[in-house]
Amino acid sequence: MQSVLSLPFNTLIFGIDSKAAVFESGDSMYTVIWSTNLPATGYVTYTYGGQEYTAKDERNGAVRSTDTIHSVRVPKEHLDGNSYTYHSQQIGTKQAYMAIKGKSVSSSPVEFRGYSGQDTVRALVASDIHENIDGAVEAAGFFDESPDIVIINGDAVSTMTSKIKIKQIIQYANTLSAGSIPVIYTCGNHEKRGEYASDLVDMFRTTTSGLYFTCDYGPVHFICLDSAEDKNDSSDEYSGLVDYTAYISRETDWMKTLSPDDDAEYIVAVSHIPNVNNKRYGFDWRGILEGLGTDLVVSGHNHKLDLEYNSGADYYQMLDGGKEDDTSGYIATMLTFCGGEIRAECYDRNGEMRGKKTYTLQ
Repeated sequence: MQSVLSLPFNTLIFGIDSKAAVFESGDSMYTVIWSTNLPATGYVTYTYGGQEYTAKDERNGAVRSTDTIHSVRVPKEHLDGNSYTYHSQQIGTKQAYMAIKGKSVSSSPVEFRGYSGQDTVRALVASDIHENIDGAVEAAGFFDESPDIVIINGDAVSTMTSKIKIKQIIQYANTLSAGSIPVIYTCGNHEKRGEYASDLVDMFRTTTSGLYFTCDYGPVHFICLDSAEDKNDSSDEYSGLVDYTAYISRETDWMKTLSPDDDAEYIVAVSHIPNVNNKRYGFDWRGILEGLGTDLVVSGHNHKLDLEYNSGADYYQMLDGGKEDDTSGYIATMLTFCGGEIRAECYDRNGEMRGKKTYTLQ
């Protein structure tokens, strides 16, 4: 007869099913995110300045134990140039004054490489993966140099109809970064579709309470935007269950509070949908971005590489290729920031260079 204490635990073998990635979230903190196949706790351990630290996946002091996705905030200065280990423990039940705990699992230590003062910064851009991670990995493998930071610029998945889709985003981020360099994730329009779309912000834990924020990597200042959907809120596809008009209004108000970063050598905005002066929601971001001294806007969405996209603005704009067509399968871009220039090189999964351009800053 099965014992009472074993009843709450699933017969599946408990373990990590999406390895961790380290995400930018808009301030002096990183967010380490991974997932398990069963509900569990999550915590990260590391040593910094001779002291051992444990950072837990908690909200308001209470450790989360009913989710399979784990999100832990760690100071950037603690993680840059350091190693970390992430852990989870299965929780069978958590009552007011007792809990039944199960197996614990831990990763191997992960060496993390943040900014270390280098003159040249390289950013790998992967837009519109749409579950085609093999194509993205193959295309990324043709660059001569490894990236310092990864940008996943929207539509990593095609719907948000289950929690598995969030896990896929984490998996793709780990696949491209190995958990050893930072990842910028911006939301695409396809990640607005489905009942789990509203859960994303709870995992990425940005400082704005939205999927938009700013962050810095050495000399590069990133303005990371959420361009929302590509149709009106009233479109039949959304069944009356969206309000991106209000959301974009809040995001626009936030953008207006930003000031130019005079310490940055390069200012780059990342927006999945390229039409940043779209009147669909009654906003015009182009003037705001110009006022912030933006040098380059990096977009995707069109599934077509265009390094000379003409937006009519005082900044450069490029469209990343992503999942383009049946011939290339996928196009990835490497942006190199060096000597007052931004160089873009683009390869498809077959190893063909599909584009190359240098943006000279004024």
